[in-house]
Amino acid sequence: MIERLRNIEPVDLTTFTNELKEEIVALVSDKIPHLESSLAVAELTVALHYLLNTPEDLLIWDVGHQGYVHKALTGRLEALATQRTKDGISGFLKRDESPYDFFGAGHASTSLSVLTGACIADAASGRERKRVAVIGDGSMTGGQSFEALNHLATLAGDAVVVLNDNDGSIDPTVGALHEGNSYSSYIQSLDWEYSYLAEGNDVLALVESLKSVIDRGGKQVLHIRTTKPILSKTKSYQPGTTFQWWAAEQMRSILKSNDKLRVFSPAMFASSGFGPLRAEFPEQFIDTGINEPHTVTAAAGMAAAGGRAWVHIYSTFLQRAMDQVIHDIALQNLPVIFLVDRAGLVGADGPTHHGVFDAGFLADVPNATVWNPRNGDELQAMMAEAFTIQDSLEGPLFIRYPKAKTVCGTAEKFEPKKWISRQGSNSLFLSTGALSSFVASGVFDHLHVGQVKPLPQDLAEILKDYTNVLVLEEGLGTGGFFGAVAGLVADKDLEVKLVKRKISDEFTNHGNRHELLKELGLIP
Repeated sequence: MIERLRNIEPVDLTTFTNELKEEIVALVSDKIPHLESSLAVAELTVALHYLLNTPEDLLIWDVGHQGYVHKALTGRLEALATQRTKDGISGFLKRDESPYDFFGAGHASTSLSVLTGACIADAASGRERKRVAVIGDGSMTGGQSFEALNHLATLAGDAVVVLNDNDGSIDPTVGALHEGNSYSSYIQSLDWEYSYLAEGNDVLALVESLKSVIDRGGKQVLHIRTTKPILSKTKSYQPGTTFQWWAAEQMRSILKSNDKLRVFSPAMFASSGFGPLRAEFPEQFIDTGINEPHTVTAAAGMAAAGGRAWVHIYSTFLQRAMDQVIHDIALQNLPVIFLVDRAGLVGADGPTHHGVFDAGFLADVPNATVWNPRNGDELQAMMAEAFTIQDSLEGPLFIRYPKAKTVCGTAEKFEPKKWISRQGSNSLFLSTGALSSFVASGVFDHLHVGQVKPLPQDLAEILKDYTNVLVLEEGLGTGGFFGAVAGLVADKDLEVKLVKRKISDEFTNHGNRHELLKELGLIP
């Protein structure tokens, strides 16, 4: 399709783009995530591939939310029907999927740093080519993008940055640059040339503007305004069916009881099920934009000032703020509560978003407490307990829960551990989190451990009564729950055989969450 595009006359570009959008919608209309963002840059994508000799020339995308049209143009139109499904193509850009995907993009605000590195590599090798990065769709709120813009301005070589201004990604764009429309003065203060195009959905206007900034050379920012088509409503969850619904319901109760409490999040309230709550309690939700390190340290600052700070963050994005968790919260004994959403395998978003690393690194953070609920009832009980004990904590508390449906039982009081089944066996299933709900009742005893750091004080006494213990964990198993149990067994010199069932030490691909858990042997 690329060759066909490059051989058509400019006058036919609008028709070509409109027909391509119709084909994409017909193929992926049942896979709404990110489709709106991609359709909003259809004209931009066509214009860029029309002007650039990709993949020889560099085209770098931020996040990958905007990549469907790019994929369609680069030989993956029909494959879009399989995206985000097991054995199908990724919903994001992926280097091993196509030579046109110069850099894998799943997390936001990386494109300008990638562009910086490419400029340095080309300068070192003497390679001449066009280099364009597309950022926006919320990514221009991320601190890394500002760091890269500042650094890249000082380097030799041509570079073009296209700022796609569409008022947001999943949540609306926040911050003074956007609200004050002060991109021009800020960008020019860093010695970049700045151009603006209001008609960002006009492919002919884009071709003209892009050709102009590319031909001028040097460091160029083209700021375009685009409009997303409205294809879906804000994410909602059917009452009583998911961990996200239970979390939102309990948070509503907590917020009603304390109007001084604040919930921080790096631009993920809407997708987490907290969107309606944010509308109901606007003063108590702090959207920092795509700024995970800033989010965590801002919460630390609030706690240091005596305030009640909670942080809602995806497990995969918590990775981006581990220094702040350690240095700014745990080291300073600050009582910040973290709701770690999407812990474990997330399914369709795949390896860029699976929440399988935080369990290991949180296990090594002094002063941290980590809880893994097995169902929605226990999640609510944990949140209620966290609210009750927050002022007495001497460090952060992390409540980790998956993107998943959950069984519904009766309201509970939080307990660090809970017997699910006691059969008098010499073998024990030791599980944590949502996997506890998948263990079939049978001849083995089964103990669910909700508090994995620190482990329950009497766990060693329980383990010494067993010959075999199977530890079940939705993590890599090199740290986390299994590592803690293995350490306990070694410290107490227990004569027990430990067997671990965990996620493989590799990046798990995308697919249905239940399919992936079954394939990995974590559920029957």
